[in-house]
Amino acid sequence: MAVIVHRCTCTHLDNAHAATKLDDDNRRCLMAGCGCRDAQPGAPEIIPTWSTGANPFGPALPNPDIVPPGKEAGFGRACDCDDCQALYRAETAPAGVA
Repeated sequence: MAVIVHRCTCTHLDNAHAATKLDDDNRRCLMAGCGCRDAQPGAPEIIPTWSTGANPFGPALPNPDIVPPGKEAGFGRACDCDDCQALYRAETAPAGVA
């Protein structure tokens, strides 16, 4: 499934930012070596995911279906903000429908 995400200005995905027990007001980046001290998410974007189909040892194949906003996305719940909802609608609308 493809997933709609927000990317922080540090370039890491927003889900890499989490409140720490020491400082619950900041959402520091949890990626090693990143000095980002608080998440600043940008506009939503679609990132691809892959599947091996029925063969867990087979080649990775693109899986273009998009996870709906608010659903489990394999790394937590997908964002369901208005911008993510709008991008999902735009990407999944039948051809010729705006």
